[in-house]
Amino acid sequence: MFFHDSKTKGVQKDFKDLEAIMSGLGFFRGAWDYTKATYDIKYTVAEVDYYLRIRAVVIGKKQIESPKARLELDVPYFVRHFFPHGMDENSEIPAELTEEVHQKIGELETALASA
Repeated sequence: MFFHDSKTKGVQKDFKDLEAIMSGLGFFRGAWDYTKATYDIKYTVAEVDYYLRIRAVVIGKKQIESPKARLELDVPYFVRHFFPHGMDENSEIPAELTEEVHQKIGELETALASA
């Protein structure tokens, strides 16, 4: 499930600042390489793992862990993990997580706008 109405798409931050914002909100940098990263928050409901996820790509020729690297964010999305097959990006948010997920997206938007 993609949150296309989120205000995160196109937001640009320096790597060091983005790392501080994301970790402060409980996101961890999961998959990454030299030009992109995925920040996740993991939720578990009835032994099923879900992730609130947002992708970031490096702008320019810097590598991701360079403090001067600039990253651009996409929209957040919610996925369900299917072991061992991967992620279902069309997954609905379980009812018990709906409010928490929407609140986290709001906190992310606020933190990005104020930093």
